[in-house]
Amino acid sequence: MRIRIDGTRAEIVDALFRLRLHFTVCGVSRVYPGRTHPRQWRIYLTTRPRERS
Repeated sequence: MRIRIDGTRAEIVDALFRLRLHFTVCGVSRVYPGRTHPRQWRIYLTTRPRERS
């Protein structure tokens, strides 16, 4: 699954932490500047469901 995260740097870091609790993150793109808001950023994640034991 590919996920896009938009937000401030702090919001992106928080979202990454929370997503890693539920998904295995296979890849993270570089950080791209937001198109409409100068303090906004975006990244793309490649994830898969976390294996349950």
